[in-house]
Amino acid sequence: MTVRAPAGETELEATQRRKAILAACIGNFIEYYDFVVYGYFASVIAKLFFPSSDTAASLLLTFAAFAVSYAARPLGALIFSHLGDKHGRRTPLAVSVILIAVSTTVIGLLPTHAQIGVAAPLVLTFARMVQGISVGGEYGGATSFISEYSASRKRGYYTGWQTFTIGLALFTGGAVATILTASLSDAALSSWGWRLPFLVGVPLGLVGLYLRMRLDETPHFAAARANADVVRAPVLAGIKQQWRSLVIGMGVVVTPAICVYILFVYTPTYLGQVLGHSRFEAQAANLVALAFYCALIPYFARLSDRIGRKPLMVAGTVALVAVTYPAFLMLGSGDFLVVVLGLCLLGLAFAPHSAVMLAVVAELFPTTVRYTGLSLSLNIPVTLLGGTAPLLATALISWSGTAAAPAFFVIAGAVVSLVAAFAAPETAHSDLRTA
Repeated sequence: MTVRAPAGETELEATQRRKAILAACIGNFIEYYDFVVYGYFASVIAKLFFPSSDTAASLLLTFAAFAVSYAARPLGALIFSHLGDKHGRRTPLAVSVILIAVSTTVIGLLPTHAQIGVAAPLVLTFARMVQGISVGGEYGGATSFISEYSASRKRGYYTGWQTFTIGLALFTGGAVATILTASLSDAALSSWGWRLPFLVGVPLGLVGLYLRMRLDETPHFAAARANADVVRAPVLAGIKQQWRSLVIGMGVVVTPAICVYILFVYTPTYLGQVLGHSRFEAQAANLVALAFYCALIPYFARLSDRIGRKPLMVAGTVALVAVTYPAFLMLGSGDFLVVVLGLCLLGLAFAPHSAVMLAVVAELFPTTVRYTGLSLSLNIPVTLLGGTAPLLATALISWSGTAAAPAFFVIAGAVVSLVAAFAAPETAHSDLRTA
């Protein structure tokens, strides 16, 4: 069976499309798997690498290291975007997946502060910075790859699988962390148990490299190269010529940048450290909400190919404005089911916008600077708001004395993305731009 390719491309077999999607998604899986594991075990990592008599200060330092890795993402976006838009998508993606895997493995093998002193937090921070550089090029490149392999009438659905994979990574990391928490004593978890989830980085990286090196260049970039349309300085061209699309793209990404990290990465620590739920209950509630969220993504992604991207972006951001604060109040309940319901309500509100976000941003830019446009649109908001989200949420709670303070951070982001949704053109049924 074959699927009609976008205009100007040869026919691509459905099996080749599936391989392209799988190869592109695996790097994002590794990235977000690592981040959710880091978030789940933040309290353990804080004690081992940032020991302090003040628990709150120790936790803040742990999330500061989490945020530092994001400072390197724009640098990675610039480096990999130049390579991806000038020389092709495949090689930068192969390099990035190896760097991500190696950095994750280093964290899993790193001696603690008690063993090597101040070198431990320094190496931990450095490993996350290297990972940040590779991830800066990974996300935009993977989205370029999927969108350029996709048929116009199914682009929302195909790019939606990348978002689904991110949710799957968060779910998998959460499931592993929950199982370890339930089956190991606190002593065993602090001694060696927390390391196990990080050590899967090498095999996953090898699988990702194998899949990516077996793929051909995307049809869109191959056509641009054949027609001598490749620009010499894609980053400068992208910023100069596509600045309006960049502003809209970053606005669209603001909500996912905040929500992924507040709702799914920071939540276990928030429920346990701030609201007083047990570690197992906090992790289990987050896991149920993640499963619910993942189940919604393919549905909304497919729906966007039928009714358009804008209606789903508007519906999602408006829903977040309406339900976020009540849902955060539900998280403070002593009833486990109410907590789960609150998290699921947040996931339901977030899913429509999240499912179409990547397709929207990919469709804003022409082939010649698509890697650049995607990388900058995705990484700048995530660096400023996503990587700092747990740190900002912790600081907001401490400053305001209100446990539900993170809700206002989410609401503010939703308002920004709502404005961007109205400003964005409807591109659901159009071919990708070539110029």
